[in-house]
Parts: sequence; C-alpha cells; structure tokens
Amino acid sequence: MDPTHIISLLQPWNPWEKPLSAGIPRTKYINQIYPFIDNKEVLILQGIRRCGKSTILKQLMQELIRNSINPLQILYLNLEDYHFTPYLRIEFLEEVLQAYKKHTINHQKIYLFMDEVQKIEGWERWVRTYYDQEEDIKFIVSGSSSSLMSRESSTVMTGRNITFTIWPLSFKEFCSFSSTQSLQEYLEFGGFPEVVLQSSEFKKKALLQQYFTDILYKDVINRHNIRNAKQMNEIASYLINAAGGRISMSKLSRIFGLSQQTISLYVSYLVEAYLLYEVSWFSYSLKTRHDVTKLPKLYALDNGLINTLSVKYQGNKGQLFENAVLIHLAAKFKEVHYWSTLKTEVDFIVDKMAINVTATDTIPEREERGLQEFVKKHRNFTSLLITESKTGEKVMPLREFLLQDWEYF
Repeated sequence: MDPTHIISLLQPWNPWEKPLSAGIPRTKYINQIYPFIDNKEVLILQGIRRCGKSTILKQLMQELIRNSINPLQILYLNLEDYHFTPYLRIEFLEEVLQAYKKHTINHQKIYLFMDEVQKIEGWERWVRTYYDQEEDIKFIVSGSSSSLMSRESSTVMTGRNITFTIWPLSFKEFCSFSSTQSLQEYLEFGGFPEVVLQSSEFKKKALLQQYFTDILYKDVINRHNIRNAKQMNEIASYLINAAGGRISMSKLSRIFGLSQQTISLYVSYLVEAYLLYEVSWFSYSLKTRHDVTKLPKLYALDNGLINTLSVKYQGNKGQLFENAVLIHLAAKFKEVHYWSTLKTEVDFIVDKMAINVTATDTIPEREERGLQEFVKKHRNFTSLLITESKTGEKVMPLREFLLQDWEYF
C-alpha cells in the first residue's frame, strides 16, 4: 500500500492536526488503565462490541496529550476502517508503522493504539517482535473477543501483557450519561453508551437489534466460519431469551438437532464474543464444579439484548433484576458462581458473599432459606438479599446495590 495513501487514511483518526473528540469520560477505566501507560507490557482492552473500547482508547490519547506528550508521538489505527479491509495482514502493520515514522519524523517514544486488532491474524507475533527487541513503542490494543490471541499462538504474549475487560455502562455510569437516571430504563435498555444517549425508544431498540446482528456475524459466525448462520442466530436468541436459566447441552442438542459437542462449541463462541456470561456451580473442588450434572447458568452481557430478543413484550422483571446484578458482579470479580440443593438456591457466590435477588419487597421464603442454608454450610461467608426497594440488615434495594463501589465487600 502506498505510504502517502496510508497517511491520508490515518489522518482523520489521529490527533496530529486537530484535537480528538472522545465523548463523555469513562473515568473509572482511565483511572485503572492510565497508570500502566509507561509500563513495558502491552495493554489489551477487550469486551463486547460497542461497549465503548474505541472511546476509551481516544480518552487515553487525550490523557497522554494532557500530560505533555506530543500528539505526533501517537498513532491510532482503526482496523474497522473499511478502506483497510483488503490489506488486513501482518505486513500491513509494518507498512503503517513505517509510513507513520516517515510522515511524523518522530524519534521519541511511540504510543501505538490498534483498535479491533483481532482482524489481523497473528498480530501478536508482530507486536512481540518489537516488544522483545525493546523498541521504544508502547502498544495499546483493543478487541471484541475474550480470546484475542489465536489459540495456536496463545503463549506468544504470555507475561508481556496486562488485560482489562471493558463493559457496557454500569448503572452508576449510566446515571452520568442519562438525564433520567431511571433504573427502569437501565433495566429495559441496558448500558451500551450509544443506546443510552438516544432519547427515542424506537432508536434504542433499533440500535440493540443491529448490535446483536453485528456481534453475532462479525465476532461469531464470520470469525469461526459457521455455515448455518440462521441456526446460529436461533441458538443465540434462545439463550439470551433464557438468560439466567440453567443450560443443558443435551437439551439444546435435541432442540437444534446438533451434537452436544457442537452445541458446547457454539456456546463457547458466544461467551468469547461477550454475548453471554457463564456462571458455574460453586464448589472448592474443580472436579465437582465441572460435574456434568451441575448445569451452568448463562446470562446476557446487557439487559437491552434480553428485551430486544424476548418473545415477550418485555423481559421478565425478576430475570432483568437478576441479570443486572450479574453484570455488576462480573465487572468486579474474576469468577461468579451459583449454588443449589434440591429445594434451595443461591443466585450468586462471589468472594466471601452469597447473594440472592428478588424483584419484589414481599420476600419469598425460599430466598432467605437458600442463603441461610449456604451460610450454615460455609460459615466464612456473609449473605445479602437484593430486593426492589426494601432495606434492612443484609437486605439492599437493587438501585442502591448497583450504585455501590464495593466497599461493603
């Protein structure tokens, strides 16, 4: 590709000649990520498509400039730019870097941002070469998969990266984006930034439908060369509509006429693409945790997707409450589990806390009994019951819970 043409395509995306526009600050992520900006390690931002990764990359660039970094030291490469589609190979990365160096005549440290980097197969080998040669380049990359690096070369970046997962807006962030600060709106339409900023319900629903299609096709069907796109769409829609339920691979196999092995693989693809989040049964024993009789629960990564794909007019209120709690927990804790017996269940186990969720203030006896039985068996745990609006000892309204910054843990 001609270097002059490369620069002409890069200029609109970069801060070399005009200030960046980067939207409403996602302060909590900037505060987490920016302290590592001068570490050698490659910074990886991963998360569901449209959750705001590109915006956060731009806000990191703004932060660099605010801290007296020359804009010419920054190179931002948006691999979703359709102009680059015919050139998405490792050699293209080298062409871009050399064209940038020649254009900017920059002899200082380079801050290289690559957006949706999974589009270039083997990108990690190119990055590692510069990393190991100790070139003065700081790599910050983003991607829409929890498995950015190819399985064949998954060890290439081991010990050379720091990974951050970006989520759609938390309810606390939602309140800074939305003038309504409505919990009901958050439960119904979720936290994708562009959806939150729309005032029209029609536009919110249209965007969510398009997001689902884009994620499914770009990050699942095309990425994994799935031939029967219609069937994959039906499986994903079914699972999101059933968010919060226990999932039997044998049942799914019968419903969709596929082998259990294929169904399990498809589910793993949906989890990788961040459409779904898997919650496994709680046990200190890995063998017990992965017992085939302990069915996993699958949740949607955004409440808006549930309502968009629901066969009902709206998602079940209890389902939306529980899914919102899961999203809040998953953004904080590396693992979230559930626990059950024949008669009782605990919705979520995180760290040293057992949590049940009810969408009413008339608390069903089974919710309290489940927590009591679990804490009796595991005395180092505390319990929390999340309700619609009731407050009390070890009882918290959903709105208050979603606004927490985790001090109570």
